[in-house]
Amino acid sequence: MKKRFYALLAALAVLLGGCAPVDLSDQQQVDITGQLQESAPSATEAEESAAPVEGEVRVAYDPSDSLNPYTITSQLNRQLVPLLYDSLTRPDKTWRPENLLAREITQTDGKQYVVKLRGDALFWDGTRLDGKDVIYSFTTAVASDSNWKQMLQNVSGCSVNSDGDVVFRLYSADADFPALLSFPIIKEGTAGEDFPVGVSKYYVSGTWRQGVVLEQNPLYWQEAGSIKKVLLVGVSDPGALGFSLRTGDVDLVYSDLSDPELSNLSAQSAPVSLNNLVYVGINGSRGLLAEPAFRQALSLAVNRDELVQKAYVSRARATMYPLNPDFYRMESIELSAPRDLTRAGELLDELGLRQKDDDGWRLRYGAPVTLRLLVNSENAARTAAAALIAEQLARLGIRVEVVSQSFSQYQSSLAGYNYDLYIGETRLMDNMDFSLLLNGGALGYAAPYSEYLSDLARAYRATGTGVGTLCEAFSAQTPFIPLVFRQGAVSFERAFQAEILATEQDIFYNIMEW
Repeated sequence: MKKRFYALLAALAVLLGGCAPVDLSDQQQVDITGQLQESAPSATEAEESAAPVEGEVRVAYDPSDSLNPYTITSQLNRQLVPLLYDSLTRPDKTWRPENLLAREITQTDGKQYVVKLRGDALFWDGTRLDGKDVIYSFTTAVASDSNWKQMLQNVSGCSVNSDGDVVFRLYSADADFPALLSFPIIKEGTAGEDFPVGVSKYYVSGTWRQGVVLEQNPLYWQEAGSIKKVLLVGVSDPGALGFSLRTGDVDLVYSDLSDPELSNLSAQSAPVSLNNLVYVGINGSRGLLAEPAFRQALSLAVNRDELVQKAYVSRARATMYPLNPDFYRMESIELSAPRDLTRAGELLDELGLRQKDDDGWRLRYGAPVTLRLLVNSENAARTAAAALIAEQLARLGIRVEVVSQSFSQYQSSLAGYNYDLYIGETRLMDNMDFSLLLNGGALGYAAPYSEYLSDLARAYRATGTGVGTLCEAFSAQTPFIPLVFRQGAVSFERAFQAEILATEQDIFYNIMEW
């Protein structure tokens, strides 16, 4: 991690010298060879190291991983990318795209977007952002092993026009494509460096005794905030994050709450809406599951509020639709997800499932209607949800057998369509495209097919209009059963004073206002 600090510091000293000096803290010094050396802390300094310092914030990072946005492998270091690299846009808390390095984005036809760049955006080496840098960053993103590669898979090409604007061409129309322009922008030719040159709030300025120092970038286009330094604290074991927060080594910790250790912190926290949809997949090729009315009845019989409270300990939001309830296009939609056993029972009666045995199970051809619900045994929340769903559908007279399998067995069963129902989870992209869960999608497996619903989903994605009609059609067809969208949290101790506004994509969303 330190091998190129001396070169970076020398460059910054020359290039930023005319604007603001590069301040090497008293935790470090440069020897006559130009290499960065760490000085030993005094006893007093060691005692004070855990005390919060005004204008500084301490955040964990993985010292064994890179800080290059396109070679990072750990989730811990990915969280730092928005501090070091701006993007063209970023989604706000409602997934509405907010312009950063893009000054204006225009959809010239269904499959083409023109992006005008900010005129005041400078890289941290003092050079001005240009369209060729965006093209270079795009090319780097699609060649990387990163989430940005997946988000940009609908782009058929991009170029710079005669006005210096960047033109993105798509394979299929997408009204929410601007929300996907969140890939880090780096200077042309720097992708192979330890710290590619970026347009950023902070830059890597050196080291301190526990890790790396990020200092406020004096060339940044936005007005500076009160946090002058971000001190990165090396934490090699992600399982130790909770301990580091409790001891005061770090000021805040983000978790998607999939780790039980971080879901039970006693610290204060700010909620983070995630785009992780937990759902019940349906094998539409099997018996009653081929009937839309039967699938709709199952959905109506699920008590999602109970799932939120018990399986997800209130760290999720119930949903009847495949679009996030916080999504800005859902503002006009009724978002409550009430259980309706009465209507569910009526639908089953209409299908001829009126007869019940002495135990209350609905009968078909003289035998109880029984469904096998597949779940990954290695996920505690989904295992708890499966048990609750079995209890809830029993109230409808449907017997559910929960089949708990290891992840490898679970995947094999899905691939072989060896299930009636299964509980799955996937993270939707920031344009809310859920087509991967429909028949023919990457996670569609044996999902029931509806041409009408597929056409509506395609039209909605192209125009961004008709979300109400789409939700109604989805409920009528129920190709899968949405349950909840999970939530994460930024946890911090009481001594840390900041009004934290965090998003899944940027936990430092409002750091300039701290």
